[in-house]
Amino acid sequence: MVSMYLYMQLRTEPCYVWNTGDEEEVLKYMSLLDNTLQMQDNTFNHYEQKILLLGLTYRICSVYNRKLMNLKTTVGHKHEIFMHLIQLIEKYYTEQRGVEFYADKLCLSPKYLSALSKSVCGFTVQELVFKSILRKSISLLKNTQKSVQEISNYFNFPNASSFGTFFKKQTGVSPRQYREK
Repeated sequence: MVSMYLYMQLRTEPCYVWNTGDEEEVLKYMSLLDNTLQMQDNTFNHYEQKILLLGLTYRICSVYNRKLMNLKTTVGHKHEIFMHLIQLIEKYYTEQRGVEFYADKLCLSPKYLSALSKSVCGFTVQELVFKSILRKSISLLKNTQKSVQEISNYFNFPNASSFGTFFKKQTGVSPRQYREK
């Protein structure tokens, strides 16, 4: 989803239609989701809706990614590097926060990679990593019973206090306050 949003920011056209052959499959997901919305609420209905929405999201991401890879030649070298950066961030953000790591993986200088990222999407590499950490942190706080310490460990923060400081700086509230809300 991050790469879809960021790529959307790269394109100047407001909208276009792709015929991918997956339209029927997407419509099936949407139909199933629509059916659950019309059903009487029960214990499992909410979970079924979440799973169907997640499945639909993954299907759309898959279609988008396949189409994007087919259009690779029109994207340009700068945007291709940026897409590789996004893939690396999604793979390593729980372990690595430094620009140097990602620049090394892409065989670029940290300064060039930062400038490229800023010019393509308006965010630095570190901001993109922080956004990934924040997105996953929020998901873990909302959807699991993991303690703040366990979440901190998941992201390789030195301690829960460091994670709490990071989270509060990004959201304005502590992880515990966020979970309570």
